[in-house]
Amino acid sequence: MTDKERQAEQGEERDLSAVQERLSWKLAQRDDERVAKGLYAGEEIEEMHQLSEAGLLDEFFVYLKEIGMLGAVEQVTLPSVQRVLVPAVQFVLLYLLRVLFGCESMNELPRVLLSNVAVMELVGFNAHQCEQGLTKRGDAARQKKEKQGPLTPQCLANNICKLSEEELERLFNQMVQVVVRHGLLRGKLLVALDGSKLPTPKSYEGCGKVKQTRKVKVKGHKEAQTEEYYLYGWKILVLIEVQTRLPLAMKVVPIQDYEGKWLVPLLEQAQHNLGTLAQIETIVIDRGYLDGADLWKVHQMGLLFVICGKATMAVTQDAQGLAKGERAVGRERVVRHGHGKTAKEQRLRTELVGVPALTSYDSYGDPKHTQYAHRRDYVGQPINAVVVRKWENREPKADGTVYLTNASVSDPFTIFDTYDWRSVIENGIFKEGKHPWHLLNFPKRTQAAVMVHCYFTLLVMGLCTAFRLWQAQQSAAAQTQVVPDASSALLGGEGTARWRKRLQEENRDKVIVFIGQAYGIFHLAELAILTHLPIRILPPSLGSPQAILQRFGISP
Repeated sequence: MTDKERQAEQGEERDLSAVQERLSWKLAQRDDERVAKGLYAGEEIEEMHQLSEAGLLDEFFVYLKEIGMLGAVEQVTLPSVQRVLVPAVQFVLLYLLRVLFGCESMNELPRVLLSNVAVMELVGFNAHQCEQGLTKRGDAARQKKEKQGPLTPQCLANNICKLSEEELERLFNQMVQVVVRHGLLRGKLLVALDGSKLPTPKSYEGCGKVKQTRKVKVKGHKEAQTEEYYLYGWKILVLIEVQTRLPLAMKVVPIQDYEGKWLVPLLEQAQHNLGTLAQIETIVIDRGYLDGADLWKVHQMGLLFVICGKATMAVTQDAQGLAKGERAVGRERVVRHGHGKTAKEQRLRTELVGVPALTSYDSYGDPKHTQYAHRRDYVGQPINAVVVRKWENREPKADGTVYLTNASVSDPFTIFDTYDWRSVIENGIFKEGKHPWHLLNFPKRTQAAVMVHCYFTLLVMGLCTAFRLWQAQQSAAAQTQVVPDASSALLGGEGTARWRKRLQEENRDKVIVFIGQAYGIFHLAELAILTHLPIRILPPSLGSPQAILQRFGISP
């Protein structure tokens, strides 16, 4: 390495450390009392902005720093980027904010994010950079449209997509590990694994394709006709803890890939992320993972599984046949319809039959044993089944759904209720991810962009889930002195969209004020009192002017 190259590298390291130092300072030094006293004493305000989305960032970034996630972000590198005009940590934080704020497209960033001075200052940029940009490149050709932010959406997309899949996996796994170490998950866990298609146009670089069929109406035919077509894109596989909906492991694969081959690797990765603080006890999966060799590996790992059998399988048909001669276990619940005098009650009955020790699942077992499944004297490994004879008064069209499991079926409703948790991953991860979080809106039309967006979206979803559960636990503990177990029930059914709107409502009358090396967040009425402006009516929640001053340690 030449002296010039060595000096350039040292200069880049100094620039990077300076940005990281400024970033850590910005996130760590919220000091409302210090800024309030400065305002009351008449100190000069360096900058003041409407709080808006910065209100979402304030406590959230403090939480990230407390659990150690910001340290993990600062370790991210972009090896293919030669110059450090904008360090990797800022690219990562900007894209994290893009996901956090629910920006639907990259073209929306200048208006929503990059021109928001309050937000950009919290991630290491200053007001001059937000207004004038980092460089003068393109200024001569600029005629009407003014600069909006320190860099362009294309610059962010081009650089963030240089993150490797290995680096993205490392960052995601670190997220799970720091959240678990912070105390969110403990003891034995019930997890669910499922996949969801990410369809794209076939013009996306590196996309996979799978042949599918669909019904179409054809002129001159009364009934819909079946046609084949190709679906292009990728598939995202996510393993979650069902009580908290926290993602524990994930993988993005071509859309045509068989999901089952990732069952054991994702389980192993999830358990590695949990460490010794929590243990996976049971996993629920759908038919896409129905492979006897994989299920046997799960059994050998000491885990319980519940999976829905296919109607064409011999073990499914055997379970249905044996269940016909057994007495069913029933359970009823009462549903009320209507209101007042016209209200009616309906009893809904479900009947199940547990069938233990079936040996007709030939592929269930070690490959050294199952290779002799064609022999007449072959006896398969025992597996249990639960057959649904009636579900809420509805008789099955065929012989009933069959759940296969290695757990006890002495109480078949335990298996039935356990499998019902699988709906959480579809509703709480994939539907939420594709709408409020815009999982399908990639920054570029490349495989790298799909990988980056998927990992960042699940990473931010996991961090927001952990943050909101932590807030709910702190609030409950302050009222009852007992810290409740982490569960999505603590969120009261509030989804992501409603959470964002609530934060906007709570912060719409607040401002963020910078004085010296600190910033404070105040209600507009508080700012008026601290700057000696007379105000006749104060919001009741703030108290009297004297109470406001005392709250910030100021003696009138």
